[in-house]
Amino acid sequence: MRYFFYLLLFLSATNSLSAQSFSLGHVQRAFVDSSRANRNVTCEIYYPSDIAGDNVSAATGSFPVVVIGHGFVMSPSVYDIYWEALVPEGYIVVVPTTEGSLFPSHDNFGKDMAFLVTQLQSEAGVNGSLFWNAVATTSAVMGHSMGGGAAFLAMNENPSITALVAMAPAETNPSAISAASTINRPALIFSGINDCVAPPAEHQIPMYEALSSGCKTYLGIVGGDHCQFASPNFNCTFGQSTCSPQATISAADQQASILNNVLPWLDYYLKGICTQGEVFQSNVSNTTSFELIQNCNLGC
Repeated sequence: MRYFFYLLLFLSATNSLSAQSFSLGHVQRAFVDSSRANRNVTCEIYYPSDIAGDNVSAATGSFPVVVIGHGFVMSPSVYDIYWEALVPEGYIVVVPTTEGSLFPSHDNFGKDMAFLVTQLQSEAGVNGSLFWNAVATTSAVMGHSMGGGAAFLAMNENPSITALVAMAPAETNPSAISAASTINRPALIFSGINDCVAPPAEHQIPMYEALSSGCKTYLGIVGGDHCQFASPNFNCTFGQSTCSPQATISAADQQASILNNVLPWLDYYLKGICTQGEVFQSNVSNTTSFELIQNCNLGC
């Protein structure tokens, strides 16, 4: 896989190799949300398995759920770098395929993300499900751009979600900034300092400042832009080409920086591995690659 080299660099640098690296299972599902007039919530699910493939059995274990929301008119497939990194480390990644039109409902998208967390966790109790006894009680919502803003709405909708990761989150309607004030759970906010689509000063920093979290971290990637949080895609790149500044680091470097920090942060909050908190804290405290704002220190 094209980002496997950077994942290996991450694993070597952080010394976070787990005892078992899982293969990638995949299934397409459509769940019905009866609380919203039987809304059909379609998604792709990537999960740890002993054998790679579609509809294969999940590996033995209890795996946290991470729901990843896509950006405006961006295909969910361009977030492959995240499930390719997270699933082998023991995470179930759910990618909603709803609200991909030119006129998306941010409210529904946030509710879809919140619903999918609950739905996947309920599958753990369904005898015969691929996820029977395979889903942990911890979870995160994670998103980019529109999906990042919708992740705030999802956290507001579902107080059982453990943690929030937002990558260049954009303001939404209803307001992600307003929703942030109700969120008191751990949060990790990324921005690209050279993001001209959703500039940090107007989007990510107000969201970070509004959060009520007792532990929150803002990481501004020096030289990073809006679109390099995902794999190459025409819609985002075209929109970004109409504004400035542009990125001064490569997409591979930007994505490696994200993975270097997302994985230990999730391990700390969703798996309770305290030493991974120390890895994360060391990563963000001893580099000039980020502009760091933080109100806590992670670790044992």
